[in-house]
Amino acid sequence: MSETTAARETPDQALNRALNAAKIRHINEALGICKDVLTQHPEHPGALGLIGGILGQEGRVEEALNHLERAVAKQPNVANWQLNLCALYRSRNRLEDSLRHGQEAVRLAPESASHRVELALTYLSLGDRPNTSRCFREAMACDPELAAPHMGLGELLLAEGDYASGWLEYAWRNKGTLPKMVAAPWNGMKIPGGTLLIVADQGFGDMIQFARYIPMLTARVPNLVIGWGPEVTSLLGEYPGITHCFASWKEAPPHDAYVLLSTLPQIFGTTLDNIPMPIPYMWMKPDRVAAWGERLAAALPNRRLRVGLSWSGRPTHPNNARRSVRLHDLAPILAVPDVDFITLQKPFPADDRAYAQGLTNLLEVTDELTSFAESGALIENLDLVISVDTAVVHLAGALNREVWVLVPMPADWRWLTDREDSVWYKSLRLFRQTQCNEWAPVFAKVASELAARARAFPSQQK
Repeated sequence: MSETTAARETPDQALNRALNAAKIRHINEALGICKDVLTQHPEHPGALGLIGGILGQEGRVEEALNHLERAVAKQPNVANWQLNLCALYRSRNRLEDSLRHGQEAVRLAPESASHRVELALTYLSLGDRPNTSRCFREAMACDPELAAPHMGLGELLLAEGDYASGWLEYAWRNKGTLPKMVAAPWNGMKIPGGTLLIVADQGFGDMIQFARYIPMLTARVPNLVIGWGPEVTSLLGEYPGITHCFASWKEAPPHDAYVLLSTLPQIFGTTLDNIPMPIPYMWMKPDRVAAWGERLAAALPNRRLRVGLSWSGRPTHPNNARRSVRLHDLAPILAVPDVDFITLQKPFPADDRAYAQGLTNLLEVTDELTSFAESGALIENLDLVISVDTAVVHLAGALNREVWVLVPMPADWRWLTDREDSVWYKSLRLFRQTQCNEWAPVFAKVASELAARARAFPSQQK
């Protein structure tokens, strides 16, 4: 743009260019335009607000907060800026600030369903479940077709143990996300001689959790085909009842109906009292279990308590920041004597490599965990697994191996509320946060319990 043209451009026109650049991910261009506006018009609220929004999306939270607070100080009646502050303050566990800005966003835009969803998430972090439910329901009234409040309310109801109502809303999580299906959805009916396509529609942990329903399908439809990603094909591709497993849509064989794996609890009328518990419902190949036994015996010849460790979930998971920690955060646990820790972490965070190299009691085998089947075979040789809320928990639980789960607040729906046990896996013990983002008391309790377990462990040297 020429200097003459730029001189004739108003700040609003420039910011419109910046907004369009941001929409197509030309982030530096968008920020540059905003900064040019601020050079000519210091403290221009529109430029400050747009910079704050962009920086927040880029994860530069403190810079974003600074710009957005300056924007609302000049122009407090912009609902989207208040909304951004609500979300960013919640990510920093400044929940009272988040609540204040969320309430203001809803006041300024009472017709916006998304604003009420954001406020609901802050109430959830505060442990205020009645107001969380109210905000989700109000959002549904504003926009009945928006999936987010249905999903949020569904997970809230499931967490409270109201499975009958919860599954109905939980089903909204896949609205508009599936490719065009070529068969009818399955409702639980019998199809003699038929073929049912099972769609693995969620994360790895959900796939493993709901795989327990697969044997129940064969009584109604004899041929089951399933779409798994390559990461789990080796684990579930040979699952009893599965006649064919594929990794991409173009490989899907002809079928008479399809069903989303996540809808099976609803189809089978699952309540807290009738969760299928054929545990263990997964079995690792004996030769791989034996191979890992030999691997551990060679690397750790002095038999001590063997504890598998996983501390970070999938980075793209929407709640990963809440559930994951850094390896050095687990220092109280790692300091427990007479314990050998073995990594179950996949992938291994690059930022944790340096710290891990200084630990003499940590066996790092991440590169050898080429599939969930390999991870499962390793878990079969461990005495205990300690993990944040990720797929490792479900895998170990399905194998009926003992697991201590580090549970954040708010917790995922499947762990219910205020319980130390799991209704989905017999071998799990839950160590829960009592305050959002407050991990230190959890780690201290786990370390104390682990020390007692290590002292009681009957080592070969005794």
